[in-house]
Amino acid sequence: MNAKTQTRSVRIASIIEKRKPLAQRIEKVETNLQSLASEMGQLENSRNQLITAANTEPRIADALRQIDFSRINLSIFTELENLKKLKARFNRQNLNLGVVGIARQGKSRLLRSLSGLSSAVIPDGHLGHCTGVCSTIYPNENGDTYAEIGFHTEQSFLKEVIAPYYKELDLGEAPRNMQDFAASLPPLPSSKAGVPTNQAKYDYLVQKYHDNLREYYRLLGQPSLTVNDPEQIRQYVAQDNTSGDRVFFNYLAVKQVTIFCPFPNPDTGKIALVDMPGLGDTGVGAEEQLIKTLGESVDVVLFMRLPKSTGDAWSIYTDIPLYEIAQNALKDRLPIEKWSFMILNRTSASSEKGDNSAQCQFMEETLPNYPIKVINVITADCSNSEEANTKILDRVLDYLTNNIENLDKEYATFCQNGLNQLQIQISSELDKARQIFNQGRATNQGNFAEFRKLFRTLWNNLVPQLIELLDSLRQESDAQEVNTAFQGQVNLAGQACTEDSGIPTIEEIEIMRISPKGQQSYQNTYNIYLNQMRTNLSQKFASIDVGLKELIEQTKSRVTNVLVDAGRLGNITELRGSEFIQFMAENMPDSCNRLKKGFQILSKFDLSYSGLFQHRIRQQLDPVTPDKTDVPLPSDSPTAEDVLERLTVLHQRVVYDCENALSGMSWEPGLAAFGMVEEFIDQVLRSEDVEDEWIDFLEGEKERVWPDIFDPKRPKPGQEWQNLVERATMANQGNLIQFLN
Repeated sequence: MNAKTQTRSVRIASIIEKRKPLAQRIEKVETNLQSLASEMGQLENSRNQLITAANTEPRIADALRQIDFSRINLSIFTELENLKKLKARFNRQNLNLGVVGIARQGKSRLLRSLSGLSSAVIPDGHLGHCTGVCSTIYPNENGDTYAEIGFHTEQSFLKEVIAPYYKELDLGEAPRNMQDFAASLPPLPSSKAGVPTNQAKYDYLVQKYHDNLREYYRLLGQPSLTVNDPEQIRQYVAQDNTSGDRVFFNYLAVKQVTIFCPFPNPDTGKIALVDMPGLGDTGVGAEEQLIKTLGESVDVVLFMRLPKSTGDAWSIYTDIPLYEIAQNALKDRLPIEKWSFMILNRTSASSEKGDNSAQCQFMEETLPNYPIKVINVITADCSNSEEANTKILDRVLDYLTNNIENLDKEYATFCQNGLNQLQIQISSELDKARQIFNQGRATNQGNFAEFRKLFRTLWNNLVPQLIELLDSLRQESDAQEVNTAFQGQVNLAGQACTEDSGIPTIEEIEIMRISPKGQQSYQNTYNIYLNQMRTNLSQKFASIDVGLKELIEQTKSRVTNVLVDAGRLGNITELRGSEFIQFMAENMPDSCNRLKKGFQILSKFDLSYSGLFQHRIRQQLDPVTPDKTDVPLPSDSPTAEDVLERLTVLHQRVVYDCENALSGMSWEPGLAAFGMVEEFIDQVLRSEDVEDEWIDFLEGEKERVWPDIFDPKRPKPGQEWQNLVERATMANQGNLIQFLN
């Protein structure tokens, strides 16, 4: 492989590899966006209920109607669709080249030249449309040619193939099962029968799908089929045989075909060729399928055009509509002129088509006069493998290698910008939603004297109860009381050591001794089991982390209970325990910096086994450390029984010593918990001017802390509405819908 080949192949592989992390981030954003959609849906349901509720004030009902949920829902759906296509692009394992054109332009000839496949695999014909199903062709370095055939299920066939005919031709409700479809079809309505194209589409449905149902029905719902004989692939992708006889109907049940073969051009790297049926017949849904395939499965489009040697020009009836269909694949997300080439299929005088060189040149020169914009126009004899590979494939791959990262970035940036705009749109509507039940409170806010009276009562209750809690924690730590949660976890760890001791049997000891590790030595075997026992015991006692977490949660809950009961802060949020402390730390106004710092300290405090006890427990494990153990094997002729006896004694002893050591230190977590709460109380009660911060904070929250006094007319559903708004606001945070750094 030459340097050029290595460089391009490696670069293409690198591009594909770089796409993977972005695809994973997009998937997370998809999940978050779906959660946001769910929250907005709940908010919309609540809005609808409030509007129709008898006790809702007209002013509030009118304000609720002003929130544009329909536009938000449409925007979320649009962005989810954009993300779906972008994720599909970045999840691909190859760079995909899609070949597009109406029938009889040489698409199959080009694909055969690029892939090295024969007409038995990639069919063409002389009697109209030949290719019947979309195929993707991958290079196979092993040299074998085979195909994976995927079939429709009955339901996907009815939904994706048959239902579009019923919808477009107004045939009524689409069949729900194959038995319904097998029955006689409804007639074409008179409102549609007057249009020749409608009649042609109806005839297509009848003559192709309905009349031939028995020919392909058996394949619906079949598992994927591997076809190893290239000569047998055509019957699943083509409409006719090599003689042009319409004898194949299997393709009607085929959903997708994947072909693997050795490409003649070694300079391809990880690419794939996407072969789509030619447009222009009377099948329904072909355009939609083309748009879907281009949008989700193709990195660059090759428009195929075969100029007639007798004279030709760009057509406003075929060429421009086809280009416009392709444009719709990604619309303004990625302009088609940045990821498409126009291939003019040149034929020679000796071909049955005649020499069309002049027409190729003419059409290349006149293309700028038409609304068809592409990267470049390439004229080549598509039936000539060398020309197809050097003039077309090499140029396209070079372009992709040099530009695909920028195209990916442009596409991704468009999607990210759409998400950013969506977030702004939702934030605007949520701001309006948040203010609905806040309107009309100005008179209550002016009653500061009443607030100061209520605050003084609250403060006089809160301060002594927090001090009382601190005194209780101090007494518990001074008395070195055993914390039940922690001691319970110590007991569980000891029990686990007993139930899963890891002590071997005599037979296991003998097997270990004669193994390569044991080296025919009971001493080596003894040392191995000592190490295993030490590791097992260390892991078992590490589980007391659970008890430490429970202790911290209990302590934070005790603080929360005082703040909720004496401080009336339970009306601000329904969260309790450590979640309440975290909520206060995150939502306390920055202007109340001492209060905020106090809640942050309490929220972030944690205890761990590795930090408090692990270094001490390691001391108790010395007896099961080979070079530190004080229970050696007999120096003369030790036996497996000696090994077992000493391991059993040591295990019982070390478990007892570890439990005893931990029990003797069980007061330390309580002391740490006391210190945590004391630091919190110093910050929120004893800091300079902290009482003023409590006043500022509670004055801003007085409607929720004292709703019966400051907002007596507030509708009961208002609190639920505010909670839903805040949940939606949390789901709409920028970091949750950001996949670009």
